[in-house]
Amino acid sequence: MSEYDAIDAMVERMAREEQDDLDRSHGEFILDVTAARMQQGGGEDALLEAINRAHQSKASEATDQQ
Repeated sequence: MSEYDAIDAMVERMAREEQDDLDRSHGEFILDVTAARMQQGGGEDALLEAINRAHQSKASEATDQQ
């Protein structure tokens, strides 16, 4: 592996990790909003429920891959 390939691999890994961190923080925000709505007795909005389920699925996939 050349120096350039090693640097490219490092940058790609850092970009993936940064994207994972962003996805995780967005997911946590969605979960917080959903929890707050449920505590207020408003129930879950259908869109929020779908987003919440998608995030939970993606989060469990990421956990399974580690």
